[in-house]
Amino acid sequence: MSNRITHVRMSAETDSAEHIVRVKGTNSNGNWENSVPEVVSYLKTGNYSFYVHAANRSINVTHQKSAAGNEYIKTEPDNTKRDNLLSLPRF
Repeated sequence: MSNRITHVRMSAETDSAEHIVRVKGTNSNGNWENSVPEVVSYLKTGNYSFYVHAANRSINVTHQKSAAGNEYIKTEPDNTKRDNLLSLPRF
């Protein structure tokens, strides 16, 4: 199932870098909201895909693992250096 991410919630941490903790969006079943670990889990199954709409095109969301072993989501590279998820409205 293809899921469009439309909004992100950022962490409230002050002692480390701010990061995405939740996302929400739409799909053929309506609106949804998930934590980043849930999205990573869905991506790993291969049954779900996530994307953002930017610059009049769809950009896929992937999952990565930081050097510290934390899993997170980001968009595939495109013509901008900034992760397209960070340009989405906050909720």
